[in-house]
Amino acid sequence: MCAVVCTACGQQTVEKKLDAYFNALDGHFMGSIVVQQDGKTIYQRSMGWADLENQIPAIAETQYRIGSVSKTFTAVLVMKAAAEGRLSLSDSIAKYFPDAKIPNAEQITIDQLLQHRSGLVDITNDKPYEYYTYFTTPQTRQQILERVAAAGTNFQPDSEYRYCNTGYNLLGYILEDVWGKPYAEIINDQIVSLLDMRHTRYSEAIDPQRGDARSYTLLDCWQIQPETDASVAIGAGALASTPADLARFGEALVGDVFGDNIFEQMKQVKDAYGRGLVQFTYGDQIGYGHAGLIDGFSSKLVVFDNVTIAYCSNGTDYDTNLIITAVLDALNGKTIEIPDFDIYVQLTPEQLASYAGTYKCDALSMEVTVSVAGSRLSVQAIGQQSFPLDAVSADQFENAIVGVAITFAPDRKTVILKQAGQEFEFARVGDD
Repeated sequence: MCAVVCTACGQQTVEKKLDAYFNALDGHFMGSIVVQQDGKTIYQRSMGWADLENQIPAIAETQYRIGSVSKTFTAVLVMKAAAEGRLSLSDSIAKYFPDAKIPNAEQITIDQLLQHRSGLVDITNDKPYEYYTYFTTPQTRQQILERVAAAGTNFQPDSEYRYCNTGYNLLGYILEDVWGKPYAEIINDQIVSLLDMRHTRYSEAIDPQRGDARSYTLLDCWQIQPETDASVAIGAGALASTPADLARFGEALVGDVFGDNIFEQMKQVKDAYGRGLVQFTYGDQIGYGHAGLIDGFSSKLVVFDNVTIAYCSNGTDYDTNLIITAVLDALNGKTIEIPDFDIYVQLTPEQLASYAGTYKCDALSMEVTVSVAGSRLSVQAIGQQSFPLDAVSADQFENAIVGVAITFAPDRKTVILKQAGQEFEFARVGDD
């Protein structure tokens, strides 16, 4: 169990440590965090801008798109629907998509979608270069189903685990079928209104005047990112919320507010994933929750025994996975490792300029542009958002946040890009 902060002195020490930690993140992290212990908020911090262009600062009520943390909400709805007899976890998805031509539909069950064991290709992560051609435009159910059918499979149902946004898109549609209303209304009726989560909703177009945050990527300065249309993400990542609302949701889940031992069923982990929940460890402690990434947003909700931690960010070049560890270290009386942003190699302007240019990958029928952004490189494909690269060495670069590694050949004529376990060679346009 996490150590209980039981004295004013102890809580002041925790606050002092966390303030020093987040002070070090200033300029590298924008967003909000809430830490609760025994149901009480013991730390809250908001940093940066909700809308940089209009100088709207981030506050505790700022709403952020939460990406895949939405999957935990979707899983709760599926479990509630099962408890009410609206569906069965053993139902095959062919029952709900009889004419969609989804491969292995007769064998794939709702439970396998929940646990990422369907074998379906992830049309977001497995097909990133196709995904970025349509992610900002509204998509109908039929369009998404056609993409799922065309994408095929990676393995036979239930033979292994592989994270798959596709499955949670399908779960969103199934929920609409069994409740007979849009996913947004189901979320509001079954969770948001029940818990009085006043700053959580289906994430239609971002409106800073309503309290929404825009998302950014840090190149040489903060640059605004495109918006994923909510219809593209639906049950996989279409919600917006605040850390305080996420913490309320997490505590309600653990407290069995949704009934029928739903939390116990959801945390039954098989090959790293439960039903809409991921297991997190800290020493011998086990917590449950989920992380989310969408556009320039990142978020996480984790419940460790009597401690709940939730953060939402609309821009960072820091590995936010380290935030949870830092908070738990502070609560357990340990020294927090203060972030160091000087770990990468600093290249000269001339060195950086030698990489600039357009590179083409024939296998993907795709071009990317490499340019200089201050003291870093920036990479952008047509129709996609740009992202920065930090120099690991004179020829090797990475972006730890998006999981991309790039190696330039010494003659700068080719570059190898690695992402999500895949490797692609790009040739410099204009070089023979």
